[in-house]
Amino acid sequence: MPVFDNLLRLPLLRSVYRSFALALAIFFALDCWVVAELFDRTTTSDSFAEFANGVALALAAIIAFVIALQHPLVSLQRLFWWVVAIGLLALAANEAFDIFERMDRAWAEEDYSDLVFLAITPIGIYVACLIDNVPRISLRAMKLGLVFQCISDAIDLGDGDLYTIALFNRNLMDVLTELSEMIFIETYLFGLACLMLHLVVRSLEHIAPARLRASTLD
Repeated sequence: MPVFDNLLRLPLLRSVYRSFALALAIFFALDCWVVAELFDRTTTSDSFAEFANGVALALAAIIAFVIALQHPLVSLQRLFWWVVAIGLLALAANEAFDIFERMDRAWAEEDYSDLVFLAITPIGIYVACLIDNVPRISLRAMKLGLVFQCISDAIDLGDGDLYTIALFNRNLMDVLTELSEMIFIETYLFGLACLMLHLVVRSLEHIAPARLRASTLD
């Protein structure tokens, strides 16, 4: 019997999921508290929220890199996850340096780039499910993340060319937009972390019996 059989069903691993989810919740609560404390400073609160989103996206990129390493060196799976990781790094850099807003192109309006990413995301989730045995907890998190992303984009698009939401002042709307982005980014991050853990355990299930056989032969 392999050493790591049914490991994903052990309470210890479930506690890892819960601990990571709790850490994300604490990070979000801390972000909200700092933003609220800095809100009277016109741009600082929005900038801090963007910085927190950039940190979360960078962490998601690192997890995507680790997922890529769980696949063979020359494979479509590794290529896909490398592309995902590089895309997440680009988004993290944009949160930190507003790259898309500074691009001097006709389509560079941030609203349109948000729509492009919203259209690409479900395709990426579908491809991930095709190439990997995505655990149920990861799939649920990604689906929930897509719902949160749609809600966040509906808020974000309300100050652009498509339509206008004028419920609050501009600074408050910017902060709400960044915090709503944090919600779906963290949800995707949780799904990626669970998938990474699932793939690492699956690789251990194959490595352990092979090493056991090799030690027996020796």
